[in-house]
Amino acid sequence: MNSVRIALIGCGAAALRYYVPAFQKYRKHLKELYLVDIDTDNAEQVRSSLGWGDIRNEYRDVLPDVDGAIILLPNHLHHGVAMKCLNAGVNVLCEKPLAVDPEQAREMVETAEKNNVALCVNNTRRTFPNFLAVKEMIQSGELGRLQEIEYIEGSTFGWPSSTGFYVNPKVSSKGILLDLGSHVIDTLCWWIGGKPDFEEIRDDSYGGPESVVKIRAACDGCGIRITLNRLCELQNTFRVVGERGAMEGGIFNWKQVSFKKNTGNVEVKKLRSPAKNYPGFVIPIVDNFIAVINGLQSPLVSGKDVLPSIDFIHECYERRKHFDFPWDKDVELPPSPGKKRGRGKDRRILVTGATGFIGGRLVELAHLARDKEYRVVAGIRQWSSAARLGRLPVEIVNIDLMDRSQIEKALDNITHIIHCAKGTPEATVDGTRNLLEIARNKGIEHLIHLSTADVYGTATGMIDESCAFQYTGNAYNRMKIDAEKVCREYMDKGLPITVFRPSIVYGPYSNNWCLRFASLMLAREWGIYETYGEGKCNLVYIDDLVKTLLGALDNEEAFGKTLNLNGPEIITWNDYFRRLNAGMGLPPLKTIQSKDADLATYAMAPVRVLGGFVKKHFLKPVKMLAENSDVVDALLRKLEHQVKGRPTTDELKLYSRNATYSDALARSLLPYCPDTKIEQGMKASVDWLRYMGMVTE
Repeated sequence: MNSVRIALIGCGAAALRYYVPAFQKYRKHLKELYLVDIDTDNAEQVRSSLGWGDIRNEYRDVLPDVDGAIILLPNHLHHGVAMKCLNAGVNVLCEKPLAVDPEQAREMVETAEKNNVALCVNNTRRTFPNFLAVKEMIQSGELGRLQEIEYIEGSTFGWPSSTGFYVNPKVSSKGILLDLGSHVIDTLCWWIGGKPDFEEIRDDSYGGPESVVKIRAACDGCGIRITLNRLCELQNTFRVVGERGAMEGGIFNWKQVSFKKNTGNVEVKKLRSPAKNYPGFVIPIVDNFIAVINGLQSPLVSGKDVLPSIDFIHECYERRKHFDFPWDKDVELPPSPGKKRGRGKDRRILVTGATGFIGGRLVELAHLARDKEYRVVAGIRQWSSAARLGRLPVEIVNIDLMDRSQIEKALDNITHIIHCAKGTPEATVDGTRNLLEIARNKGIEHLIHLSTADVYGTATGMIDESCAFQYTGNAYNRMKIDAEKVCREYMDKGLPITVFRPSIVYGPYSNNWCLRFASLMLAREWGIYETYGEGKCNLVYIDDLVKTLLGALDNEEAFGKTLNLNGPEIITWNDYFRRLNAGMGLPPLKTIQSKDADLATYAMAPVRVLGGFVKKHFLKPVKMLAENSDVVDALLRKLEHQVKGRPTTDELKLYSRNATYSDALARSLLPYCPDTKIEQGMKASVDWLRYMGMVTE
């Protein structure tokens, strides 16, 4: 095979994760490798990882000198750059999606054919052994006539994109369907041999890139159901049912698939995988591209091959409908009764930590409210956690609280701040100090700081704001106390600050108090805790908290105050577990005796300590070891599952604590305080779990 000259156009996260391993393996086949990126720091990172490469910042300059170009740019740039390459007689390997609409895709295909060059697409999943097995079963007729296909894939979005184009509403209104869906829909079209007939699509977009989508389609009497989610982990499974049986498997379990015959027999097919990790599947794609350039092979996946999937995705976007979210309907926020200055259209509220549970809901409710009185600016530290926020066409600013210049810029034209951000202890405490100092210099009219009832530590009984801080040795407890102390310093300096200490905040999008418990209950790995679970569960519904915070803005009665917030009903933790479990329609929970809870929890204590040490000091080598060893990977997954499924010692203490957080002071000062009954909050929580795909319809 002759050596070739290749331009890697776009040196971001995809280049580092997926293409560096391939270039390292095929270096001898590359005569020249140009690393092209307008941000030379990105290109430097790739070159540092590879140990070689010629850095350029303009792709047009290298086109006369290369045989092939690999395009790893934001989706909306694929078409323009590819057309320049193809018209220059350069072969192209394009990351999925090939283009954002069918007209662009067809123009690219036609241009490649006209100029006698190849147009390849990195739709990697056609090379998955389990997906190949399904394709072979369909083609051979062993499955019989297809009757049903169900595909469920979901994971928490965390892609380290510097531009955030996957989730940035300023870039696109197309999200997970165009991104992950380019793989999924292409796989389905490949399996069935063409584009399915569209029936229905629902997604969660409010004008920005959607994060959850559910699709119904059909093909020759075969019903197709697709669920895609970038907000939480789902089953990640597929099921292809034919007249003679069903093929089932895990999407990322490449080494086996099950064939359940109508006779009742189950055949587990063991498969050979050429790759040990996901990046390993890119290696044969690059190998094929080099062979295509040399005229030795045809593309594994050509531009023409993916046209049916691009057509279908486009049709979905043309006919998209929004989910019917009961928790987002008829949003009414309390009017702010405080001083007039800063009210109405002149008031601009920065919400820090807007990608978090509480900050995200603040932005959502302000955007969805009928009167639009509250104009919010969403402050985020990184795009990788902005999948939920990006669904909204709101103003987003980058703000790292350890970077004073970013804070200065983010506070331009801001009148109020609701500070929800938290991170490492250093970022939480020192970052709060930075924010408050600059807020004071900028003349911010009111700053609300979100703390927690956890600052009271292990105190019991009726707890009001006069109770002292109590350090417990827990890092979260320590940093929230220390951040409050910073707030007190700046209250004394004249900055109008109100500190809120909510109790257990639950509701839609709650990972800690809703999603985690639901996942364990669905897996039948949670229960009712004898003795331990009879402590007070101080629940406050998320929307109640948000309405209280917004309603407190400009309320001079609240300036300089620290206020507890709690819900209108206090139940036990066991009662909460029972209600959530029953709401999902599950069988009654088992009872876990105290001695068994102790044994399980304390047995995991050293594992947690060791896991924390490994995560802090040896995460990268351990991940590499797991990716290259099925035994290590299985062991680590088992340990992780066991750790997540058992409460920590601190959690057992929380479930047994007899403490009630009094919010009488807040109720005497504020126009609105939490009033949602637990029954209402639980129903909204279960509705959300159903929309997420955790609970079946």
